[in-house]
Amino acid sequence: MSDASGRTVIVDDLDGHYEDVRNRESILKAINTGQKLVFLTHVLSENMEHQLDFVIAALLKKYDQEHLQSTFYTCLKEIVINATKANAKEAYFKAEGLKIDQEEDYERGMARLRGAMNEAWIEKYGAAAKEMGLDVSITFEHNSDGVRVLVWSSPMKAREESRIRQKLAEGMRYDDIVAFYLANADQTEGEGIGLVMILLLLKAEHISPHLFRIGTVEQKTLARLEIPLSENFVSVRGADPAGHKK
Repeated sequence: MSDASGRTVIVDDLDGHYEDVRNRESILKAINTGQKLVFLTHVLSENMEHQLDFVIAALLKKYDQEHLQSTFYTCLKEIVINATKANAKEAYFKAEGLKIDQEEDYERGMARLRGAMNEAWIEKYGAAAKEMGLDVSITFEHNSDGVRVLVWSSPMKAREESRIRQKLAEGMRYDDIVAFYLANADQTEGEGIGLVMILLLLKAEHISPHLFRIGTVEQKTLARLEIPLSENFVSVRGADPAGHKK
């Protein structure tokens, strides 16, 4: 792919921090030729974190937007963590003989889970999710106008989606992370808090928080993050992602 000046853009000089990334040459080739990149995972391992960090660094370097690295990576990491936890939770309920769609079983299972989702738990039930065929799929689409990441995982339950939407609506009322955390100091570990952080990080970069969306599509959970890189970027939601224009 060439940039506006017609020169071929090759991203091959990232620093040594990324030398051990798996499939490095294939990733760079896909980025240089404008292809989609797709990753499948079951846990957000250190290797996967490193790989996603590398992809974001390479994409932003190609399009001369390196200043967005920290925000972009932090947002995507939070999305993937939530996705892998959702799949692991699905596997946990099955292992416990509980039906996640039934109210009584759901309450019983969630009561057992409180405080149990540590690193060892994620690894154990992430492996179980893999055996069940529950993947987290991460797709990068990109061009000089922007980057779009789609993260697919197991479907949210209605009550979970409702709580998340309430939390995100609440987050929209704040302009920065400090104000939100001061107002919610007693529940910073609650469901949806990390997703609110994404909205606030986007706002800090003067990116519309409406470019982060999460919901149920085709019986799966889809989290979509769009990062504009030029004034020509158009969201999949149209020119007005907030939906204010009639």
